[in-house]
Amino acid sequence: MNGHPPPNGIASEQTDTDPISADFREIYREESPALVRFFRKRLRSPDEAEDLAQETLTRFLRASPVTQILTPQAYLKRIAGNLLRDRAESASSRLADLSVPLDESMEPQTPYDQHRELVGREELEHFNVVLQQLKPRTLEIFLMCRVDGYTYKEAAKKLGMTLFGIKWHMLKAIEHIDRHRRGR
Repeated sequence: MNGHPPPNGIASEQTDTDPISADFREIYREESPALVRFFRKRLRSPDEAEDLAQETLTRFLRASPVTQILTPQAYLKRIAGNLLRDRAESASSRLADLSVPLDESMEPQTPYDQHRELVGREELEHFNVVLQQLKPRTLEIFLMCRVDGYTYKEAAKKLGMTLFGIKWHMLKAIEHIDRHRRGR
């Protein structure tokens, strides 16, 4: 099967004589590698690309017995795009939930602590370096939305981009920062 196992339960629950199962296995064989490439190009994470390709095919399988799908490739592409948008929105929401307004974070919460100040300066320097690793456009969008307070729609309008483009850049920035935060 082109190196990719079928989704859980496909081979064991249905027989080869079942036309839906046979059709799905054929679509899986043909489309899975393209879906993985699609996600890898956008996420640069092989594991996540495999997971999202699997999720795309699973959603397709759920829809195909109910609806006759004449163009499975187009339908799969639509599902994959929706999954990326959902992922971007949830990552953005998680970051927003974790964010603290700048004015609150500037107030000292305890008396002066030299060690804490040194650690804070080191972290600030570290994340300045991390931010400078972003592509210029991604950094610009991230700073507009997280520092200057622009909404995604406002940033899209100001930069002449689509809302999806802004979300994509924000997702890239958030993933990059999160990787470096977990690595510390």
